[in-house]
Amino acid sequence: MNSFLDLHTDIDYQNTNRAYYTGTWEYINIASDYFIPFQWEGVSTEIFNIYKVDIDGNETNITNAFYDTSASKVTGWTETTTGTWSITGPLFSATSADANDYITSNTFSLTEGRTLSIDFDSPANCSPSATWTFYIKKGGVTKYTKTSFAGWDGSFLFEAPETGSDYTIVIEISSGGSATLSVVTAYQSYINQSGNYFWYNGFQLASLYTTDVCYLKIVHDSTYYSDWLDPCGLTGKLKYKVSSEFDYGGIKYEDGYEQWIYKNASVRRSPRAEIEQIGDQRNGVLILEKSVSAVRYVMKMKCTEAEYEAFVHSIGGTVEITDQTGKVYDATILEISDPSWHRSNGIVEISFTDQNNVNVWTKNNSTL
Repeated sequence: MNSFLDLHTDIDYQNTNRAYYTGTWEYINIASDYFIPFQWEGVSTEIFNIYKVDIDGNETNITNAFYDTSASKVTGWTETTTGTWSITGPLFSATSADANDYITSNTFSLTEGRTLSIDFDSPANCSPSATWTFYIKKGGVTKYTKTSFAGWDGSFLFEAPETGSDYTIVIEISSGGSATLSVVTAYQSYINQSGNYFWYNGFQLASLYTTDVCYLKIVHDSTYYSDWLDPCGLTGKLKYKVSSEFDYGGIKYEDGYEQWIYKNASVRRSPRAEIEQIGDQRNGVLILEKSVSAVRYVMKMKCTEAEYEAFVHSIGGTVEITDQTGKVYDATILEISDPSWHRSNGIVEISFTDQNNVNVWTKNNSTL
């Protein structure tokens, strides 16, 4: 999925705008408040951090932009207790908690495949004299259990197994003791998750994050670096989108996938005719039964090696092209030329017919 926005485990592998390129080559085009889709492999319950790095090497943590931080999912607790508890909104504490006491959060909504970031405001309070068990439940059915709090930093991720509005968080005391003042916050991200695979789907972010050329640095067990990004805006650029309803390997895209790229390109460069005539010949004359005519459109653009690979592999999916004027083409019967390479950058032509602009003429021909 990262062929349009390559992620590298070594910053030296960035493959656009190397110093030895000649001529003017495009950065990857993005908007100031959203990217094109990208994916990485991390650890399912480990918190990730995303940074933007400017041309001077300055790093800014923009992780919060990938979460809906307008309101925490947890706003209050309901007690089922015999011990002495104090609860005010999302804050809770127990000066004397009894075994089997538990508190249950308000119900909240989650979207299947989206990650929920959960955080205790004071990790040191996660190992009080009481022994805790932490649950995430849907409709009263346990979907996640945490029993080991020693050395825990107070944060983890939860992948929503299905969409619903009946999720709760339950904190149970399995042996009595105290639990000092603490609060649980829970924010749902714009990042989808499937096991250890995480991907951003192009959703508009919660806040503006950049106006300068930069690249991404993603820290999640491993560290990944993107190619250079230009938040120049996408007006007047061509959008090439590929999607599929099928799994890709059965793991990474359990509900299908789509990705896209914006390029300085245009459609209708040297359009060509594509005509198919079907019939039988009689006395040297074609007695026409069916005629199919279409215009083969051509677009020409600059591309990197990774982008060219993405264009090639897109043949197996559903391709939609939106030209610089906003006209949408449902591209079919794609043909991709071998690029003319210039020090790892290429000029490539992609031609296609628009399946919404195909004329079919038929006749039941009695003269045959």
